[in-house]
Amino acid sequence: MGWVTLALRKTELKRTHATYQLEDLQISREKRRMAREYHAEQVSVENDKNSQIREIQDSYNYDKQSIYDDMSALREAAKEADESSSTYEYNGFTLSDYQSQLDDLKENYNYQTGEAQTYWEDELAMIEEESNDTETSLDQQQVEIETLMENVSQEMQSVSEAISSEIQNSTIKLS
Repeated sequence: MGWVTLALRKTELKRTHATYQLEDLQISREKRRMAREYHAEQVSVENDKNSQIREIQDSYNYDKQSIYDDMSALREAAKEADESSSTYEYNGFTLSDYQSQLDDLKENYNYQTGEAQTYWEDELAMIEEESNDTETSLDQQQVEIETLMENVSQEMQSVSEAISSEIQNSTIKLS
């Protein structure tokens, strides 16, 4: 009669082991889903960063071209007036005024792109940190489940050996 109880215990252990296997599989799926989600967020942030930097660059190039056009017009006006372009005023500006505007524009461009880079790098770092924290948590859960599965497997082995021993001991021996 003892081997019947042991067989029921083995069946329960198999059921428990299967439950742990399912949990392990679900965690693995969650980790893959999370990796895909992280990658999608990373791509989205990269696209947003590139878009913002492209807007800053387009604005810079437009403003820079406008100043270059004004400088060119100043040179042409100075040439027609037969004066030096470095001292000639055009629309109230000299060549050094336009050069100063270019320098300010370049400085502003560098500042804005630096700020944008920093902002988006911080966004990526936050996403990566959150992803790493979640992955670490899932890894810990998976290790716990794998340890429990190993314990259940060892107990199933012990129960199987006990069943075999009980069956041999309860066998009627004819001499």
